[in-house]
Amino acid sequence: MNILYVVESAATGVARHLLDLIAGVQAAGHRVAVIYSPVREDGIFRAGRERLSAAGVDFFAIPMRRAPGPWDLAPALAARRYIAAKGPFDVIHGHSSKGGMIARLAGIGSGAMVVYTPHAISTLDPTLPRLKRVVYHAGEWALACLTDIMVAVSTGEGDHLESLGIPRAKIRVVMNAIEPPKITRARAEVRAELGLTENQVAIGFVGRLGRHKAIDVMVPAFARVLAKHPDTRLIVIGDGEEREQAHRQARDLGCDGAIAWLGARDSLGYYSGFDLLALPSRYEGLSYSMLEAGAVGLPVVATDVSGTRDALVDGENGLIVSRVGDVDAFAAALETIVGNPAIRAKLARGAAARIGAGDIGRMVAGMLAVYAGGRTKD
Repeated sequence: MNILYVVESAATGVARHLLDLIAGVQAAGHRVAVIYSPVREDGIFRAGRERLSAAGVDFFAIPMRRAPGPWDLAPALAARRYIAAKGPFDVIHGHSSKGGMIARLAGIGSGAMVVYTPHAISTLDPTLPRLKRVVYHAGEWALACLTDIMVAVSTGEGDHLESLGIPRAKIRVVMNAIEPPKITRARAEVRAELGLTENQVAIGFVGRLGRHKAIDVMVPAFARVLAKHPDTRLIVIGDGEEREQAHRQARDLGCDGAIAWLGARDSLGYYSGFDLLALPSRYEGLSYSMLEAGAVGLPVVATDVSGTRDALVDGENGLIVSRVGDVDAFAAALETIVGNPAIRAKLARGAAARIGAGDIGRMVAGMLAVYAGGRTKD
């Protein structure tokens, strides 16, 4: 097959997913091209793009803005010109909301099968204002008419797509997947870098500092844990639009001195120094950091959003907090693990057993099966 991927948000989990998918699809013998936006390209995607370009994948940059608007006409037309010049394509697959929109508009009349993966579709956000929810819902429903298959990365996201009125025949679930990570840094080395003593319990937070990942819930929840367990520390890996607000919140709550703000970097080099991972997300597709933490034997405290129950069994490899955005409930779950070494050890033993070798291969095979399945009829 000749497959074109389109992505605007070439960063974090979307970048990770797409790079793994491209490598697997190319290894299976298919020709791959990628339209991406350099505006939100992170270091992980850039390094992967350079590696895959050397292996024969064609990457073409088209600047795209994150927010929707009339300016989206220019990248859509540029994508259509690329398709006319480099096609025909058997599959055009858009990733995340803007990439999905551009892919579907550019794919009109191309003859290609059009596929869309939202990666935590925006209507999953419980805090979305009512007017925006109506507009986004209407937009997704309208664009679904230009889509042959919508791919959810978790069972919960698949159910949500159906609740939007998307025909179930158009929905497939191909869950995010990783290979068991190789931990290259010893616990003592990481904790020495972070200034942690052996008796301190390190809570890791990995994700964008914004409403989606709920850093504004994480900071006050940690402050409450710290008040009862002074030997607790929070390690924050990530950056985003709410960075300064999060710093101010930590200073106001008096817990900033117990937080290490590491910025955006490769989190795999730090997991060995953590004792648990915290994910107070307001919504998710299926979190890569949750999969990674489990694979290296870290207990996870996560909110009950899409994807969580695909990776966590409450009380077996982590704790699930049912009330999204509830600082008290999230702090209580953290305290259960922080204050009880026996529970921490039990959950850690249950964590690593959830991820096995070959999972990325199954993800790629699942996506190729979607492409081979052909179009659906409404």
